[in-house]
Amino acid sequence: MTTGRHNLLIHADPGARSGFVAAWLTNRLSKLAFDSGASLRPPYLKIHKLENVNDIKNFVGTKIRVRPKIDSIDLHSLLFLRKNVYLQIPDFTRDEFSLETFTKLTHFSQEIFEWDQELDYNLYDIVMDFADTFDNDFMIALYKKVVGTDPTGDMIDMLVKTNELNCIPIDQNHACSILKLCLTQEQKLGLKEEHRFWSIVDVYNTTAIDQLYATVLKSIVPSNYGVLL
Repeated sequence: MTTGRHNLLIHADPGARSGFVAAWLTNRLSKLAFDSGASLRPPYLKIHKLENVNDIKNFVGTKIRVRPKIDSIDLHSLLFLRKNVYLQIPDFTRDEFSLETFTKLTHFSQEIFEWDQELDYNLYDIVMDFADTFDNDFMIALYKKVVGTDPTGDMIDMLVKTNELNCIPIDQNHACSILKLCLTQEQKLGLKEEHRFWSIVDVYNTTAIDQLYATVLKSIVPSNYGVLL
């Protein structure tokens, strides 16, 4: 948690663009940057993992929660990988199609969704989804609500450009896409990872990269989880 006297608190998981949201709401989004928080250093209280609920209860100011969602976990995990993992673990593989990358991001996603389930959203003034940070209309409305005025045309132009820079296309066989596929399909079919009769490790070790998505998709069926139809 980043401390200091601020009137804006943003509780967002790593990679969820808390620095960008803070820069936008504190009029610091003055130049184009891939990681607005690191480059522009906006004044706000940043929380990744909530250790003490009193940090939220006792805060005087606007309290925002940016929550993770499965439908955007691919881009969220990619930004976490490039903005956090690569900086904090310099020797981590840069092969974004690898089993090592998939495993790292799977652990990350499991962790942030577990954190999210423990939260009381009534403690926050505003709850938004990670995907909302890319919705320019939403962000303009958020600015008006929090700041009380309209953003200037130049500010909106920088908002749009920053979002374009961060909205990265992801290949279907990229580790982030495979992660999202596993989460969405298992949720859709009511299946659990711990019940798998198939092995993601084996898939990665025996499958060509351009066939990863198709192979994993074929593996996520009830019969491969001990479910009889």
